[in-house]
Amino acid sequence: MHRHDNAVYAKSLDSYLVFSLDLIEGLKLGKKNVAFSPLSVYAALLMLAEGSGGNTRAELLNALHLSSLDDARNWFNGLLKDLLDVSRPAKIDVANSIWIQDGFSVNKSYVNSLKRYYLAEVMYADFEHDPLGAAERINKWVCDKTHKLIDMIVDRRSIDYMTRIVLINTIYFKANWKKPFEEVVLGDFHIGNKVVKVYYLRGTTKVRLLRERNYTALSLDYKGTDVKFVVIMPNDGNLVDFIKGLDKDGLLGILNKLFSSEQVTVNLYLPKFDVDSDILSLKEVLYKLGIKSVFDPHRADLSPMVEGGQKILYVRDVLHRARVKVDLAGTEAAAATAVTVVLTAVPVEHPTVKIDKPFIFLLVEPKSYTILFIGSITNPPTIVI
Repeated sequence: MHRHDNAVYAKSLDSYLVFSLDLIEGLKLGKKNVAFSPLSVYAALLMLAEGSGGNTRAELLNALHLSSLDDARNWFNGLLKDLLDVSRPAKIDVANSIWIQDGFSVNKSYVNSLKRYYLAEVMYADFEHDPLGAAERINKWVCDKTHKLIDMIVDRRSIDYMTRIVLINTIYFKANWKKPFEEVVLGDFHIGNKVVKVYYLRGTTKVRLLRERNYTALSLDYKGTDVKFVVIMPNDGNLVDFIKGLDKDGLLGILNKLFSSEQVTVNLYLPKFDVDSDILSLKEVLYKLGIKSVFDPHRADLSPMVEGGQKILYVRDVLHRARVKVDLAGTEAAAATAVTVVLTAVPVEHPTVKIDKPFIFLLVEPKSYTILFIGSITNPPTIVI
């Protein structure tokens, strides 16, 4: 894959796509069953950048491939309007919040920026005297916003008496397939030279389909939202190498070709899965992308967050968790990102398409090609249903 470049892109969408690919590389996509939401991480880092200054701000904008926050704010706002324009029974929720230590003199204009541009809820907690109670309240907020799909994002290791601010973003997506799958069947799945039995969703359904020399890609529609479920499966089963060769233009090329192709009716076999990334620390990944000083108590400049502008805060970690469930009826997915800021201290008539080798899946908004969720399935579960 492209190595991380420091290019700044004129279009926020390009910046976002390149950042998404940076995360794909950092989070070892293709090597295990994993899912994450680049959009959730991006939103949390934008909120952090709003409260940073000097070199810290420059590093954040650079890693996000942005020249200024203005464009990104407008893009994010426009995207939210598009995404949230769904009809029942589809449901998409994006929620942001800032949790502030009771009595901490936070800069009002920083808080107002978060409310105005990110529609963030402002919450107060007593990290100093009751860090466990504060963590419980944050987890309950995340659980409510993700409709119980994610029950925990912070724990006693990530929040303590030195915590002063926690920034949270959550994204929740639930939609039914336009045409539900008909049954769950057992079938072979190929992992390298090994063959395992997994549960497949099977149904006759309409898809957009690309059968290329080195990969097979398809896109499925949902009821009530334009968001598409996309699967890309390398034909030789080597997902790691395929992802290594994927850059922004390559990915855009696949999506463009796929979304502009005609729909065809196929007999589709898609592995049934429920993948939970658990809580991922993104500190190391972001550090490699050049976001360094914000994690350093001696160098972090988060002075715009503080009334009076002192440099007394730094970021302990950026935590992310995503979960995506795919079943007969449709897809349910959720993600949460927390930034913890602390004090220094079989019918015959249709062709059959079998997704029977490791693959990546994406939830994509087709107008802008924004990736909401991305993940890889290298070893689908073989649990008895």
